Amino acid sequence: MRKILSTILFCIIWAISLLPLRVLYLFADLVWLIMFICPPLRYRRRIVQNNLALSFPEKDGSWLKRTERRFYFQFLSQIMESLKMASMGPGWMKRHIEFKGIDALNAELDKGRSQVLYLGHTGNWEWIASIPLHLHPDKAMGCQVYHVLENHVMDSLMLKMRGRYGAVSIPMEHIARRLIEYRRSGQTFVVGMIADQVPLWWNIHYWTRFMNRKTPVFTGSETLSRKLGLGTWYLHVSRPRRGRYCCEFVPMFSETAGLDEFAVTERYMRLLEDNIKECPELWLWTHNRWKRTWEGYQDWLKSCKSNRRDSERE
Repeated sequence: MRKILSTILFCIIWAISLLPLRVLYLFADLVWLIMFICPPLRYRRRIVQNNLALSFPEKDGSWLKRTERRFYFQFLSQIMESLKMASMGPGWMKRHIEFKGIDALNAELDKGRSQVLYLGHTGNWEWIASIPLHLHPDKAMGCQVYHVLENHVMDSLMLKMRGRYGAVSIPMEHIARRLIEYRRSGQTFVVGMIADQVPLWWNIHYWTRFMNRKTPVFTGSETLSRKLGLGTWYLHVSRPRRGRYCCEFVPMFSETAGLDEFAVTERYMRLLEDNIKECPELWLWTHNRWKRTWEGYQDWLKSCKSNRRDSERE
C-alpha cells in the first residue's frame, strides 16, 4: 500500500513538474506576495526573525526585513525547483547547477581514495544530489546520508526523487556500517553529509561559536572521516541567478590523522559560516538551529548525574 501511495504521489508531482520552471516560479511568487500581505501566513516567521536578529546583531532593522523577504523568496523558489526534479533529465540538471573543482575530487577518487563532502542547508541541496552525474562511474559511486522520515509514503517519495541521478541514500543510523562495507569490498565512494542540524542531547560532544552564538554540532562525520581515513571537502554554494547554482569544491584536509580533535568539524563550521554571511538568504533560517542551549545542556548533564546516583542507590 505504501509503495502504491508513493507512486501515485510521484505521478502527481511529475505531472506538475512538466510545467516550465518559469511557470512554477510564478506560482511561488504569488504565494510569496500573499505571505507578505498577510504576515501570519509566513512559515515559522518568529523563528526566522529571531535567528536572523541574533545571528546579525550588527545589522539594522531594514537589512533584517530585506533579508527575511529574500529568504522566503528563495525558500519558495527552492520548493518549486525540488518539484521540478521529478521530470528534470540529466542534461537539464547539468545546465542549472555547476560543480566547480570537481576534477580535483575525481582525481582523488580515481586513485581509490574515498572522500567526505560536507555541506549545509544552503541553496538547493536537493539538486546537489545530482553530483553522481559528474563522477567517473567506473571509478566511484556517490552516496548521501539522510534522516528517515516518519511518514513512510513521503520517505519513499523522497528516496525516489533523490535517487533519480544515481545517488544512493543511506539512513543515518546505518551510515557507519555501510561505508565500512564499501571499503572492505573495494568500492570507492564520495559521501555527502549535511552536518548543520541540531544534535540530540546525548549526541553532543562539541560546542563552537557559530553565527554569533554558542552552538552544539554533529561530530559523527569527523569520526567516520578519521576512522576510514577519508579526504574531506566543503561544498561552497552560491546562486548566480534564480534557477542557477554554482557549487565549488573546497578542499579541507586530505589526511585527518594527526589533526587536533574536532579540527575537521571546526573547519567545516567556519567555511559554512562564511558561506552564509556571503549570501544569508540561501541558508535555511526556518530551522530551529539553536533550540539546544549551553545552559540547557548543563541542566541535562545534571539530570543525568542525578538519575545515575538514584539508580546506584537502588
